[in-house]
Formats: sequence, C-alpha cells, structure tokens
Amino acid sequence: MTDLHLAIGGFGTQAGLHEQRDLPQTLGALARLCSVFLRKLVLGDRGVRKTRLLDDAIMESLDLRLQPLRKIPQEQHRTIRTGFGYGSGFMVLTKVDEPGPGPAPTYRLPIAPHDFEFEIEWPLPGTADWIGAPSPMDPWLLCPEQLFDSGSARELNCNDWLGQQIVLFDGKGISLKDIIRTVVTYEGAHAINVARLSEVDGHKPSKPAKEPALHLLNNITLFGIRFPHLIVIETALYLYDRLLDEPSIQRPNGDIYLVKPGFTCPEDQANSPRPDWLRFEGTLMMTFATEPESTRHTIRPV
Repeated sequence: MTDLHLAIGGFGTQAGLHEQRDLPQTLGALARLCSVFLRKLVLGDRGVRKTRLLDDAIMESLDLRLQPLRKIPQEQHRTIRTGFGYGSGFMVLTKVDEPGPGPAPTYRLPIAPHDFEFEIEWPLPGTADWIGAPSPMDPWLLCPEQLFDSGSARELNCNDWLGQQIVLFDGKGISLKDIIRTVVTYEGAHAINVARLSEVDGHKPSKPAKEPALHLLNNITLFGIRFPHLIVIETALYLYDRLLDEPSIQRPNGDIYLVKPGFTCPEDQANSPRPDWLRFEGTLMMTFATEPESTRHTIRPV
C-alpha cells in the first residue's frame, strides 16, 4: 500500500506544481506499479495462491468481501471498429554475382493487400459510463466505479472475484486474473521478452504465441492508454480504497489521494463508428502472397 500511496502522491505533487506531462506515459508507469501491487496482493509469486496477501482466510479475518464486475445493459451497446491495412507491394531481388554481359537477373516476390480489423462492442468493462459526449464538466472517468458494482449486495471471495470474465475475444472469455497477469508478467518489474508472437517451424511456440488474444487485447488503446492498463489501474484503486477503509490496517503516512483521470473528445468523435481515441497500436508483419487477406477479431463485454 505504501508503494502505491507514493505513486499516487506523485500525481498530487505534479498537480500542486502545475507541471504538464504526457498523461498516457505517466498512467502507463502507474499501471505497472498497480500491477506489482496486485501481484503481491491477489496473484502471489509465480501465481502460487498461498503466497498472495489477500487470501480467503485473511479476507475472513478482515470481514472483507469483494463486489462483482458491473454489467453493461444491452441497450447501451454499439459497435466500434478499429484497425489498419496495407496495399499490395513487392520485394525485388537482384542477383549480383551472375557472370556475363547484360543486366543482372531480378525477381519479384508479391506482397498481397491485407486488411486487419477489430469489431468492438462498446462500452467495454471499465468504461461502463463512457456513453454520450463527454465534456470538461462531465468527462469520461477512469475509476473503480466504471468496473466494479460497489452497490451490489452480492459479494465474492478472492478466487471467484479474479475468475470473473471481463470480455469475450472471438467468443473466448478473458478473466480479470488473465488481464492482471498479462500486465504483471509482460510489463512489470520482471517482464520477459514478447517479441515473437508467431509460430516458427521446427521451434517450440513462445508463450505469447500460445495466447495471442491477450497480447492483441493489450494493444487496444483508449486515449493512448492500453485497455489492460486501464483495468489494472481501476482494480488496484478499488482494492486500495477498500483497504484504506479497513480499521485494522495502518494507513500510509502523509496525504491520501484517490486518482480519477477524466477524458473528453468532440461530440462527433464520441459517437463515431471509427473514433480516433480508440485504436489498435500493434503492428502486422507483411507476408509474401498473391491473394488479398482479411483478418477480423471481435471483442465484446460478457
């Protein structure tokens, strides 16, 4: 709690000094600190349940239960699309060691057009009230209330809480634990290399290649913030707030702040089927082929 308290306090210092910084970069750093907080609290070291701090026995001793995720009414759903594509091209090979007069032989390898698109059923969990047009007086907020149903009478133990599905990616569920673990494992203090997502003949597939959906989802950005980062920040702030209110736990020293970033955009962007603030920031490897290709993925709340 002290580590997260110091990180949040940095925002208070920044606001007090009226410094201007790049918000997505700053929130990205906060997301990584939040992921370390969550690893210690609810995941445990190497995913070993008995090493986590907030296990069921501890929750019972604190009389602490966790609220479920918010459900987004079906009548609020609409479709947003994002992605990119490239046109046809080719790679030229020129043989330079051919003896004899005349031009050196050349060969062309065709690159076929490729269209890559995500179809997203909006709003996603963590952005439950991001509907209509935001304004400076009523912005879209990044806060636990967007993700968790604080008014619910239903309460969960830690395992059931982590096991809740956040979204369906091409029909397959991705849980709260999956998203937290993705940020912890691949972007936290002990992140590993995720450069190879493709499967190569004769080589054992990398771990990211076995679970590409999580890494594709990690490249969906909202206002420059990765979607899993948004989930991790809201989850950590939710637990941080709950533990601050627990009388048997000593509060960190110093000023206490709660973080609620707000976002605005023009009305036409808020209602656009292809808004600029929702993007896929990943890349696509060009392939040598003659026939056009089209890749589609669907993401929707559970």
